[in-house]
Amino acid sequence: MSRKDEYIGYFIKYNNQLFNFILTLVPNYSDAEDILQKSASIMWEKFDTYQRDTFFLAWARKIIRLTISNYYRTKRHEFQFDDQMLDALASAHENESKRSEEQLAALTVCLSKLEPSDLDLIRLRFYERFSVPEIATRTNRNMHTLYKRIPTIFVLLHNCIKRTLLSEDLA
Repeated sequence: MSRKDEYIGYFIKYNNQLFNFILTLVPNYSDAEDILQKSASIMWEKFDTYQRDTFFLAWARKIIRLTISNYYRTKRHEFQFDDQMLDALASAHENESKRSEEQLAALTVCLSKLEPSDLDLIRLRFYERFSVPEIATRTNRNMHTLYKRIPTIFVLLHNCIKRTLLSEDLA
C-alpha cells in the first residue's frame, strides 16, 4: 500500500472523530470545517513524519491542536480559549474518546455472548427500530414477554460491559 493510500485510509477512518475533537475546541461549525481541511492538508504534507508504529489519531490530534491554536491567534478580537484551556479540553476529549472506544469494544464482546434469539431482539428493536408490538408479530412471540425480556437483556449487557471494562482495567 502506498503512503498516499495509507494516509487516505487513516483519514477516512478517523474523520468523524477528528471533526468531533475540533468541535470540542472551536464553537463555530463553519470554522471547525475549515480547521479540519487545513489540518488535513498539513497532515498530508507531514505524513512522511508519521511513524507507523504510533497511533494515527494521537498524531493527527497534535497537528489539529496546533492548527486550532493558530486559529485562535488570528481571532484576537473574538472569544477564544487560551492555550492552557485548549490543552485541558483536548486532554479531556482524548480521555473521553478513549473511554468510548473501550465501551464500544466491551459492547461488541458482550453482544457476541448473547443467545442468538436475544441478539435478534436487540437488532430488531434498536438497529431496525421496530416497536415491541411489531417485533412480537415478526417473531411470533408474546408482546408482554418481550416487554420484560428486552430490559432484562439490557441489564445483562450493562453488567457484562461493566465486568469487561473492570477486567481490562485490572489487566
